[in-house]
Amino acid sequence: MGAGRAFDHVVLAVHDLAGAARIYETLGFSLTPLAHHEDRMGTSNRIAQFQEQNFIELLEVDRPDTLAPHDFAVSPPFFSFGAHNRAALAEREGLSMLVFAGDDARADVASFAAKGVPTYAPFDFERQARLPDGKSVTVAFSLAFATSPDLPNMAFFVCQNRAPEYFWKPAFQSHENGALGIRAIYLSSRDPDRDAAFIGKMFDGEITAVAGGQHVACGAQQEVRVLTPATISELDPSFTMEDLDRPVLAGLAIACGEERQTTPAAAACGAFIEWVRR
Repeated sequence: MGAGRAFDHVVLAVHDLAGAARIYETLGFSLTPLAHHEDRMGTSNRIAQFQEQNFIELLEVDRPDTLAPHDFAVSPPFFSFGAHNRAALAEREGLSMLVFAGDDARADVASFAAKGVPTYAPFDFERQARLPDGKSVTVAFSLAFATSPDLPNMAFFVCQNRAPEYFWKPAFQSHENGALGIRAIYLSSRDPDRDAAFIGKMFDGEITAVAGGQHVACGAQQEVRVLTPATISELDPSFTMEDLDRPVLAGLAIACGEERQTTPAAAACGAFIEWVRR
């Protein structure tokens, strides 16, 4: 096993994007302007972008009638970004997808298939983005999806950013709360060994046993912390054991200037935020 693959972002699915944006701005995040995905995705977002070149995507399914459904009968099967998030929101608000950085989505699809990781057709899309100076530009992405049958309410994908010069902007990366980047994602699991093995398998991330579960290396600075429900509820008591009856992407650790009290999931749209010193 090796160092694994760094995070690109997490998708935080919410029912009310405007309301979630107000919550995250109150928490001290600066957000990019509202952006709309293609109708076949049926979603819109606002983003908290960080200096370490990863981000939180606040996402709403605002056009459910236009989104393309999953089609697992075709070859290769078609995974629907919008349909997945609509199904996730039928259960709860919160983290619905964990996204890894990449520069060749089609190579990642082939790699997943070779490793026996369930994968799908690559997905290409474009959207309009507004730069800090107000200029409108086209950004473009290619996605390589992966799923585990043991983690039915979450999905994973690689995001190949095909217009990085328009996407990463220092003017979007200054936050009142001092946020610099995502350092860890917390996954609640009743079988940490099994689910850590899946996370590690995608990109050969080294797995380390810890109290309450396993940690999976994701690049030089990041990791997925796959922990038992009891351990997660100790970190954030706003999660009940009933909430954690199924596997859940429960929270994230954000590097900032100073450690401070964890923001519970109940106050952050379904995902707790652990604030850690850089």
